[in-house]
Amino acid sequence: MKNTTCLQYCINGMSDKIFNFAKNKDGKVLIEVFKKWGFTSDERIKEFLIGYNSYFMVQAGMQLKGMPKHPLSVIEFMGSEDFTALHDELTKAVQDNYPRLMSCLDRKQRRKLEALFI
Repeated sequence: MKNTTCLQYCINGMSDKIFNFAKNKDGKVLIEVFKKWGFTSDERIKEFLIGYNSYFMVQAGMQLKGMPKHPLSVIEFMGSEDFTALHDELTKAVQDNYPRLMSCLDRKQRRKLEALFI
């Protein structure tokens, strides 16, 4: 198994994967929530990137722990110290490296992402 840093994990997600996620039910919910947060589109996008990456980290963390895919299991995992540590690291990675993450998208993708939060 290859070790991936949190930043590498976030960079790997900076592609059309974001827009595929934004089209699904859970992605649409996150977008609507984060449209209401923050004063600038950059703040809203940062929160979305944290939520987007957390979504997949929760799934992976639950799978590694052998937890069933059930809403109560999600709540249980998200209340755990493991999730808190992952979420804190993810938040720091996005906040500290936002320009670098955005540079992974081409101009058209950046405009498309920004348009989601107008």
